[in-house]
Amino acid sequence: MILRKYVSSDLQNIVDLEKKAFVVGPYDESMIREIMESRNSINLIALDNGRIVGYIVALLLDGSSSDIESIAVDPESSRRGIGTTLLLAMEEQLRVMGVVKSYLEVRENNNEAIRFYIKHGYKTVQFLKNYYTEKFRGSRNAYRMVKILIP
Repeated sequence: MILRKYVSSDLQNIVDLEKKAFVVGPYDESMIREIMESRNSINLIALDNGRIVGYIVALLLDGSSSDIESIAVDPESSRRGIGTTLLLAMEEQLRVMGVVKSYLEVRENNNEAIRFYIKHGYKTVQFLKNYYTEKFRGSRNAYRMVKILIP
C-alpha cells in the first residue's frame, strides 16, 4: 500500500469510494472537491496496486487544532488495516505541523467507527443533537471526539 497526497484527477474515484463506504449521507462531488482542495486541507490517499482503497482528510481549524472531516475505506478492502494506517499517518502529519488536538464527529449509532476511534485514543467530549441532516439507524445525532496529539 502506498500513501500519497490527493491530486485533482482522484476526484471521481473518491466520489465513487464515498458512495460505497457511506450508505447514508455520502459527500457529493462538490463537497469532496471543496474539502480536498481547501487551503486548510491535509489529506492522504491510500493506493493498492494503483487503485484508491481509502482516503482521509482533515481541515486545520487554527494553529493548534484540526478536524478530521472524513475517513473512508473501500468496503472490499476493509479489515486490512487501511483505516488505521491512514489515521496514524494523518496524526503524524498533524503533529509535525504542531497541531495539538484532533477533533472528529461520528454518528451516534455508528458503533464500529466509535470503537475504532476509541481504540486509537479518541475520547467523546460532546453530544451533538441533530448534527446530521439524514438519519442513520434512526438517529441524526453525533458525538464529537478529540485526541490530544502533543501532550
